[in-house]
Amino acid sequence: MLLLGLTAVHAELFTSPKVVAQFGRQNPARYFGIVDYNSSLLVYARTGHYPHADPNPRTLLWTGCDHNLNCISRSNTQLAPWPSSLAHNAAIYVANDQWYVIGGLWGPGTRKRGLERRGPFSSIDELLASDEGPVLVQGDHEGCVDRRPRQRGSCEFDGKVSVVDGRLYARANLVRRNASNGMFGGRHVQVLKFEPALSNFELISVRDYRGVGAPPVSGDNVYFAVVLRNPVAKGYILLAPVVREEPTRKAFIGMAFSCDGVHFSEFLRVLESTPASYGRGTDHPVDGVVVRGPNAYFYVHRDVPGVRAEEIYKSRLVRYTVPLAELKAVAERRLDCAPVPRPPLDFDACWLACLSRARARGDTRRGGFLDSCLEPCYPPPGDECRSLRLRYGIRAGTSWGAAADSAAVQARWAALSCDELVGDGVANKWRA
Repeated sequence: MLLLGLTAVHAELFTSPKVVAQFGRQNPARYFGIVDYNSSLLVYARTGHYPHADPNPRTLLWTGCDHNLNCISRSNTQLAPWPSSLAHNAAIYVANDQWYVIGGLWGPGTRKRGLERRGPFSSIDELLASDEGPVLVQGDHEGCVDRRPRQRGSCEFDGKVSVVDGRLYARANLVRRNASNGMFGGRHVQVLKFEPALSNFELISVRDYRGVGAPPVSGDNVYFAVVLRNPVAKGYILLAPVVREEPTRKAFIGMAFSCDGVHFSEFLRVLESTPASYGRGTDHPVDGVVVRGPNAYFYVHRDVPGVRAEEIYKSRLVRYTVPLAELKAVAERRLDCAPVPRPPLDFDACWLACLSRARARGDTRRGGFLDSCLEPCYPPPGDECRSLRLRYGIRAGTSWGAAADSAAVQARWAALSCDELVGDGVANKWRA
């Protein structure tokens, strides 16, 4: 198998592309999902103002679909009477023959309450007619990572969520710099379990993309996650629109496999995409997989509006065929269910411990706490720790900037030797 950079290429896995729905040039629909229930498909999407379906997004639905999605038409379109916060990132799913939806933003005011869950309901009609549901998770939930200054350490949940087997996948924003100064990036994915009990958030890891506990690189983006139960092998499938900035800028739809839904294999580049504005790619995977006979069908929203692709092409849904036997073989070759060792230098654990201290002191009212938490969690500069710097992908002026070698950073790490860092020195000092 050919390797390109750190990501394996498997261009033959997604075959027989077929356009199953095409949208007009001013249609802003995005964040599509498919629910397969009783051999009939429900398709849903976010809509709103062109081109980004924002502000005031709404949820579109089409029922009675087959795997050709010929149900998608103007006459068959339903509009869910849900608030814009829920519609912004909604995931509709079925569990134990009951219908649910989870979605919502966290922020100032009464309308952005966090991620709410509606259900259980025995039919989609009951779900559509539902009133406000209980809040499942707020933005300051333990372990949630959003380092953008405007969020003051709390998560907005600004990307599409995905739900499978009592796990909820939401956006994490890893990089402190914001889009206004051109330093967008660092979108990633975090997960929690909400059944049978609510857990803390935990960042997912993808082998050879971002290891557990490794600092982020500002230009890399996993824009959102589609996580599905693998229909033919153990564990889960991750599909994501990925943008890599280093060593060369590229975008693709990545597929990875996991036993536990947290630690994933390296990305297979199943579909080439085009890098566009603000760390986004032009294509999104649809949240769902359809199994019919010997095949699995995956769907991709090509040329999503608002990322410049619509200037050339119309937005459309494309179906790809993957033989189940081949999907099983690829998954089993890549699954590694061995326990993942704890990293010697856990950037995220350090950040979260510092954030907890800042909240306890009331420091999150000031944006400066972000920098005060980032500096001591940064790997130490100096030749004696060069191997650690290389291991965690740190390159001054490229990953976080020249501030990595500032006197303030060096002073904070002066008391720690590399031997202590390779041990548990960092975690112990921050938990003290």
